[in-house]
Amino acid sequence: MLRLKSETRPHHERTEALVRLLDADLTPSAYGHHLEALLGFYAPLEAKLASLGLDSVAGLSIQTRWKAHLLEADLRAFGHDARSLARLPRCEDLPALPGVPEALGCLYVLEGSTLGGQLILRHLRRHFEGKPSGAFAFFTAYGDEVGPRWRAFGEAINQASELAADEAFDARVVSGAQETFDAYAAWLRQEQAHAVLSA
Repeated sequence: MLRLKSETRPHHERTEALVRLLDADLTPSAYGHHLEALLGFYAPLEAKLASLGLDSVAGLSIQTRWKAHLLEADLRAFGHDARSLARLPRCEDLPALPGVPEALGCLYVLEGSTLGGQLILRHLRRHFEGKPSGAFAFFTAYGDEVGPRWRAFGEAINQASELAADEAFDARVVSGAQETFDAYAAWLRQEQAHAVLSA
């Protein structure tokens, strides 16, 4: 986990700079568009992760970590239904994730965003107080269990590394995280450019 934090820092910072949910002038419409972009990334990525054998990773509890359905719930508050949700763009340039190590690196990004999302959640609740903006299902995914769930993830990934006892395994985990950050950043840039052109 320490190596992941260190070696993904520039990738993380480039991606974080594209998330505009802490802007003082954030509108409900811009928030809704960001949720659409998140779903466009999470839905295909989680489907890919579900096929990579992560159920076998001790302590991971992967089935409890999916969040695309929470984004769908948030978007329904903005008027979406099953048909319009299905029509939203989906990211096609996902990270390669050829195996479990890369998938664990990918999850480091997704789980880390749940941890970091607590700051965003506090801002959104203040910023949209009294305005229709949904229940913030995505950002309240783990409720009061955000910290424990993050620690459990860290223990699972460290244990997987110790069991592998292989430098190549750890390097693949880091590579998966870096590729996920970069794919996420590219997708956000694409969707932001599309939103500007459509405005």
